[in-house]
Amino acid sequence: MQMSSEKAKVSRATPAGSVSRRTLLGATTAGALGVVLTRAGEVLAQPATPSTDTAAPVAVYPAHGTWTASPETEISFRGITVDEIGPVHVNGSISGGHSGILAAHADGHGVSYLPDARFEPGELVTVRAPGLPGGASSQHRFGVSRPVAWAPAPAERVVDNPDVAPRAFRSRPDLRPPVMTVTDATSDATPGKVILAAKVARGQNGVMILDEAGELVWYSPPLVDTYIQNNARVQEYRGQPVLTWSEAATPIGFGLGHYVICDAGYRRIAELQVGNGFSGGDLHEFVLTRRSTALVILYHAIEWDMSPLGGARFGSAIDCVIQELEVETGRVLFEWHTLDHIDLDETRIVYNPPDNRDHPYDYFHMNSIEEDADGNLIISARHTFAIYKIDRRSGEIAWRLHGERSDFEMEEGTEFRWQHDARVHADGTLSLFDNHESRQDMGDTTWSRGLVLQLDEVAMTATLVREYIHPTEILSVSQGNMQILPNGNVFIGWGSAPVFTEFTPDGEVVFNGRFPRGGTSYRAYRSAWVGMPEAPPDVAVEQGEDGGTTVYASWNGATEVVSWRVLAGSAQDALAEVATADRTGFETMIEIDAPADYVAVEALDAVGEALGRSDVVQHDRG
Repeated sequence: MQMSSEKAKVSRATPAGSVSRRTLLGATTAGALGVVLTRAGEVLAQPATPSTDTAAPVAVYPAHGTWTASPETEISFRGITVDEIGPVHVNGSISGGHSGILAAHADGHGVSYLPDARFEPGELVTVRAPGLPGGASSQHRFGVSRPVAWAPAPAERVVDNPDVAPRAFRSRPDLRPPVMTVTDATSDATPGKVILAAKVARGQNGVMILDEAGELVWYSPPLVDTYIQNNARVQEYRGQPVLTWSEAATPIGFGLGHYVICDAGYRRIAELQVGNGFSGGDLHEFVLTRRSTALVILYHAIEWDMSPLGGARFGSAIDCVIQELEVETGRVLFEWHTLDHIDLDETRIVYNPPDNRDHPYDYFHMNSIEEDADGNLIISARHTFAIYKIDRRSGEIAWRLHGERSDFEMEEGTEFRWQHDARVHADGTLSLFDNHESRQDMGDTTWSRGLVLQLDEVAMTATLVREYIHPTEILSVSQGNMQILPNGNVFIGWGSAPVFTEFTPDGEVVFNGRFPRGGTSYRAYRSAWVGMPEAPPDVAVEQGEDGGTTVYASWNGATEVVSWRVLAGSAQDALAEVATADRTGFETMIEIDAPADYVAVEALDAVGEALGRSDVVQHDRG
């Protein structure tokens, strides 16, 4: 199927490949930090050329030549130890000399210089050290950005009035998850849990795990009602499966938040923030690498020359930044900025210069990061309709797929727009979620799809392999993802549309679930997961009208519970088994006839072994 691509018109005052992409603070840098002008127009510096020893293993971040560094940045050196680097000298063209300390990276392959004071916005920083390529005479130089305030204060949320009443549990009255509906579930669906991060309008948000039938297994609301959780998924950290997600308080299309890693006991074993003084991590991506480090995105609003698009010379734009973080220490191991490498005029959205700088231009809108087999990075940019391969070593763009300057010939059916979740695979294919439109009022002839492309990096062609379209032709105007499962099936989260679907490789729907009205999830995944909560099971007891006793048992997050044993008695230390019952869902109701002044429950596995026991509760029989 061939889909049309309607290109937005953008004013372009500068030809492709010009130095405008390195324009900042009303200053132009030629090559790698050539002549740099201040806002007054005078020459600030004529930086020396750095060492050209391309075989040198040492990498330094912020990169030489950038003008997008944070005023509170640290300086990261990779491929060198504290002993090898020697004394580090740091000097700001405005702030002067900086003292600081060296902090070794936990993996033993790098060190960070932690300045004692922040740098001045707009200044040029020079770094020297004996251990750098070229020795103490070489100079590593980067410019410091001028940040622009842009994030609105988080709005208070009303969480007790969702469009559709939530589920309610007597044993866990604090949990109010949305009622999920499974419309299709066949034996061809892949075994594994469904992982979601529920966003519920006027209701309780939460990270959610469903079983194969769509029944709730785990629900975890944020610690603060205004937080929005995104991108919940199962990953691997240090050889063990973990749950990860982002949390942010900013209710806009990107976030200022942090990242969470939970183990199989649902303990938060790590909570990460972005480094180098930036003001919060974005909600779109949190990838744990094979090295047990984290790749994250952040959005940073800075002063930028917008004149190439017809805007103000001292306007503002959003710089999308990739950081690789060391989980143990939070140190930055790698940093890369879009405004250093990708021109404003690659955007495919109309630019209307705002009346003030409180609305920085989101020209790129990065929403996914993927590491290929060689360690290079594949990123997706919603606002350029393009996917980029970044050479990890040089930071340069190795290729562009689609967009304004595609290096690939896009064959029939391969064009995409407003896309998300670009992933590369061992067979040379690339998958993505093609939103295709950004508004719901586009009529009934446009729909979103999962897309698999074959990339030939020799002939530089992109060929359509498969596409996955929902039987109801869903149009998702934002968010979304496509996961290729180990058995070849495909799991799609439809983003702004409240649906998640599993297809066979040939496009047959074998599972379909949906949120109630007012609920969505940024992404949706199907993954193997075994949870054994650190907290004990929960129990509640009620007196029935006929004088009997009703017990409610649950264990939030436990995946191996098959049945429940009820223990009751006249004293806490004199409990005996009075009933057993098969687990019937998140909460199991069990009727008992025996006297029950004190009650507890035990969760049993498939062979009847006890997995956990609740606290004992006292039953007031009136």
